[in-house]
Amino acid sequence: MSAAHPGEYGPRRGLGPLLGLTTLGAILPGSGLLLSGRRFLGGLLMSVFLVCVVGAAAFIYVKGPTEAALFLGVRRNLLLGLVVAGVLALIVLAASLVHTAALNWPSRPQTGKRVAAGTFVALLVLAVLAPVAPATQYVMIHRDTLSSIFSHGDVDRGVGAATPIGSGRNAWRTVPRVNVMLIGSDAYPGRPGLRTDSMMVASIDTRSGDTVLFGIPRNLENIPLGPTNPLTRVYPNGYDCGDACLMNEVWNEGEKHKDLFPGDPMPGLTATRLALTEVLGLGIDYAVVIDIRGFSALVDAMGGVDITVKTRIPIGGKVENGQIVPGSIHGWIEPGPQHMDGYTAMWYARSRATTDDFNRMGRQRCMVGALVRQVDAPTMLERYPALAKVAKDNIYTDIPAEHLGAWAELVGRVQQEGTIRSLPFTNKIVKVTDPDYGHIHEVVRNAISPHPVEGVPAPSWSSSSQPTTTPSAPRTTPGSTPTEPAQGLVDVKNAC
Repeated sequence: MSAAHPGEYGPRRGLGPLLGLTTLGAILPGSGLLLSGRRFLGGLLMSVFLVCVVGAAAFIYVKGPTEAALFLGVRRNLLLGLVVAGVLALIVLAASLVHTAALNWPSRPQTGKRVAAGTFVALLVLAVLAPVAPATQYVMIHRDTLSSIFSHGDVDRGVGAATPIGSGRNAWRTVPRVNVMLIGSDAYPGRPGLRTDSMMVASIDTRSGDTVLFGIPRNLENIPLGPTNPLTRVYPNGYDCGDACLMNEVWNEGEKHKDLFPGDPMPGLTATRLALTEVLGLGIDYAVVIDIRGFSALVDAMGGVDITVKTRIPIGGKVENGQIVPGSIHGWIEPGPQHMDGYTAMWYARSRATTDDFNRMGRQRCMVGALVRQVDAPTMLERYPALAKVAKDNIYTDIPAEHLGAWAELVGRVQQEGTIRSLPFTNKIVKVTDPDYGHIHEVVRNAISPHPVEGVPAPSWSSSSQPTTTPSAPRTTPGSTPTEPAQGLVDVKNAC
């Protein structure tokens, strides 16, 4: 670097002023140049910096940190534009530091000071430019993930799908409630078809953010299909043929009769959506599907999950003729506090060899509550690349990309203002072999009312008539105590 002529901007300075002014210029851009005699350039940089800081602070103050992050996170082009602007700003800052150093460069023959000054400036510039690579990587991963997951919403989503959202600020102003179907599938190599062994519907009050998660038994029988469901041409009286026609087979029926769903890319999803609409008495607006492997990978990407296990749960286990097949259990999840990896969490949420479907539904509710409790922004940001890959590879949703801004607003409201309650339709509420759908609709209406009655809703059958559970294997194992998860409508944080 060539020094300016002595006296042009004052007497030549030593190493101390150079170190101080370049460091000050890194903390408050433009200040080093301003104090080195470059008043216009330094003042301009400082003014632009302060305007950006005040604007960003005002934006975060008005929206709140979470909502501000969600607002930016779902706007792919805006986020990319901000990253490009940020990279250019860092390059300008690095150039200003080099210019500040040149204005205060030690004169000869102070060779040692010149070497120290050069090393310091180089390290300072590297420190300023260091965020460029990871920031760019995170943004590209994020954009790619959003494009992959939400591209499905741009195609025809089949009969029964809704697109009720408005545009602009408060896009939900004409939509008091939105319902999302959450499906956990057990499709994997070696097993034909897709079985929806975990089915929930999240019903969200868009004004308060209050959310109710309804858990639907996989072995529900006598499924009403509804007048708009194309499967009524095959099953005009509903999907009713005893234990061969269960709720978790509706998806496969849709795929089997895809000719009844012309132009529909996912007839199984549509058939399930319409069936659950009739089961709950709630219109299903959107769907999210995740497979077992995706759930396991998600828990691993989050660093595991902490759960207090209440009764011994088998890993694996196959039931035939009411008995557990010898050798089919590969291990046990023992009672007490457990830090589970994805594989263990998957079996905790889906095992039923020694219990039943209803106990499993309760454990799934426990799992949801545990995952909700441990989500925190710093950890999720650190693990974001792994989480994004899991989401991209294992999650399907028909939420359109253009609705992401509205969903960011709603998610922020749910997290900051709302409560998340859960109500699985266990044998305490519904008799799966002969469901009273009028009673189910009544229970749903109570749960989503502004002042729901919490606890266990009265069953729709007489006390002398007991519901039938699907597995006939023993409910407990030697040395264990049968412990039921909380029943009825409860906050997911208190579900276990």
